[in-house]
Amino acid sequence: MADSTDKVVMEQSLVKIDEAFVYRIPPMKSADGHRAEDWNLAKPLATCKLEALRRDNSLCINIMADRPKPGAPAGATETYLFAQSNITVDFSNPSHKMDRWVMSVVDSSRYFALRISDPKTGREAFIGVGFRERMDATNFKMSLQDYENSLKREEKAAALQRQYEQTQKQQQQQQQQPGDGGGDSENDDEDASTSALPVQMESKLSLKEGEKIHINLAHSKGKKAGGTTPKQYKKSLSGSYSLKLPPPPGVIAPPPSVDTETTKPEPKEETIKGSGGTGTEKKETSSEDVEWGAFEG
Repeated sequence: MADSTDKVVMEQSLVKIDEAFVYRIPPMKSADGHRAEDWNLAKPLATCKLEALRRDNSLCINIMADRPKPGAPAGATETYLFAQSNITVDFSNPSHKMDRWVMSVVDSSRYFALRISDPKTGREAFIGVGFRERMDATNFKMSLQDYENSLKREEKAAALQRQYEQTQKQQQQQQQQPGDGGGDSENDDEDASTSALPVQMESKLSLKEGEKIHINLAHSKGKKAGGTTPKQYKKSLSGSYSLKLPPPPGVIAPPPSVDTETTKPEPKEETIKGSGGTGTEKKETSSEDVEWGAFEG
């Protein structure tokens, strides 16, 4: 007996809305689309819950309603499947797009025409679905877009996988083909191995062959800050003062020499006779007294 493996079905819940109104809608009157004003919005057929589930490549929209539970106390209810819409979008088939199952009305953003089907009989019909809150309607539309975008990503990934497998198969066939000589076969193996490696992107900041970089500094060459050359700077230091080297260790430095330029001339002494003529007095005269002595009365 051959072992049979069960297929694993993945389910992903895209949105759950606690309040959704279901309407019995008339046939579409014009090619523009359905109008919610023709549905008698004040009297919905039922108030239900809506849930969108993804199962493999299909999107299942379940509309659940409550009813009295048989054999239970008064007030007890149970949830049952009121209606169901099975959506299978195929981008290669124009007749299997999203608008085949879900259509927005032309006069409101909170109401939709939904194609439902009976899984037992296969019959299909359109019902109206509306939401009290605009946010619920937005979440419902976003769940439909998420389903379509996920299908597109998966198809793109599958195409890349097929392309990769095809290139690998071609490389293996080239390696298995016999070469003309030993050296040629080795070169073919090297080319195949290098072609399988990912291509490294070169940095756009690298210099090409023969290119150079020129750097302009703020100060010209050979000058310090302030516009003076090293020679001028050294000359200005030597002209103003010079620094003496400290004496070697163990030698006592001599006392500083006396500056001869700062010595003052000694004052002259002048002998003055007293009024009594008995003695003499010495008076110190300066150069200023000598110069102005002739003008004194």
